[in-house]
Amino acid sequence: METEVFTILTVLWFGAMCIFTFQLGEQTVRVSGSLTRIVESVIGIAFYTDAELLEKRLRFLAHPVEFAVLTILCLLTFSNFKTGTRGAIITVGVLIVWSVVSEVLKRNIPGRHCNGIDMVGNMIGVGIGVLISVLAAMI
Repeated sequence: METEVFTILTVLWFGAMCIFTFQLGEQTVRVSGSLTRIVESVIGIAFYTDAELLEKRLRFLAHPVEFAVLTILCLLTFSNFKTGTRGAIITVGVLIVWSVVSEVLKRNIPGRHCNGIDMVGNMIGVGIGVLISVLAAMI
């Protein structure tokens, strides 16, 4: 039962990431603008920084957060299949490759771009996800 839950969550999270990753440029600007306004209103940060800078930072932060969550979910899913250390290493390798490929594929989407900084953010997210998974396994 646990394996099925983690598998479903992993597939749903990956699907949501793909929807946001492969949106047209104007759609992603609308989404990030809406999220920025929500963050501004919830924590009142608009008094301390301009909205454009906040949106830029939130757009970058989305990369490591998305990939950290995906990594944790993938490792939980595959650990329940008893794939062992080799399976975990393959999973992390695939996620690192996807963190680069997903950015490169954006080049073909109107209004989107391939950004090396975002690739680094994606890989940082994979690393954070691995770290959290390892620490959680030690508890």
